[in-house]
Amino acid sequence: KFLSSAGDMMEYARGIVVSVVAGYYFVEHANKIYLCRGRGKLRLDNLSPMAGDIVLFSPGKGDTGSVEQVLPRRNFLLRPAAANVDAVVIVLAPQGPQPNLLTVDKLLALLVSMKLEAILCVNKADLDPQAARLLAGIYRDAGFASIICSALTGHGMDELSQMLGRRTVVLAGQSGVGKSHISSQISLGQLELPVQVGKLSAKIGRGKHTTRQVSLLPLAGGGKVADTPGFSVFELEMESHDLHRYYPEFLNSGQCKFAPCFHIHEPDCAVKARLQQGEINPIRYENYIKIYTELQEREANRY
Repeated sequence: KFLSSAGDMMEYARGIVVSVVAGYYFVEHANKIYLCRGRGKLRLDNLSPMAGDIVLFSPGKGDTGSVEQVLPRRNFLLRPAAANVDAVVIVLAPQGPQPNLLTVDKLLALLVSMKLEAILCVNKADLDPQAARLLAGIYRDAGFASIICSALTGHGMDELSQMLGRRTVVLAGQSGVGKSHISSQISLGQLELPVQVGKLSAKIGRGKHTTRQVSLLPLAGGGKVADTPGFSVFELEMESHDLHRYYPEFLNSGQCKFAPCFHIHEPDCAVKARLQQGEINPIRYENYIKIYTELQEREANRY
């Protein structure tokens, strides 16, 4: 509860932060967006609200307000800064640019370690339909949901929208794979701001050193998609000996002779046996070795 300007005791309103710009928080509540600042207590707690946060706020005059409390997060990402994410859609293309599957596999390992759902979206399928099917197959066989689409022609956009439903999602992938085009296809457009909030937002955005962060755009199914470049740089925060746990296709390989088995140098390894039988994709396995080696080198240089 809070004390209004008239001296009345009022309840906090509950909303979701849909955008953060230069220390202002755009909070959606009851299909309306409020322009809010954070209370001093948030700064004292060293807690900055981010897009996707569920917050308690005190509404003020003219569609403004103050964020009073950030409710506990289910999860959060730092780059992009987003909270309570339900899934990450990894976008890649068969060409233009050539797919960087090592980066894709690093990102997948990170998401699995965070218990975040990953969806593989092969865009630009119109450029090379056969290569698009091969890419989607690699990750579908590894246990990830995969979809083939073309934001240019519209193929697969309805299926992707249905897959996302009411979830809050982030698009990730290399520059040039078509994330912005996909976002514009599946979202309902930019945030609808009340007139006064829109004027204040425009004034804030003209600031010389304004840093625009993530915005959550509405999806047709009731969910939200983060309008952000997404995962341009990220660190794998894990130990090398844990990496194998984040490869779903390794988990159903039966019993290795040695435990723990990291599926590289050990004899009588069930994962390597499945690799030789063609049941595990060699590209995924080669990238596993590269990532494992990188993590080991980082650990060796830690001290």
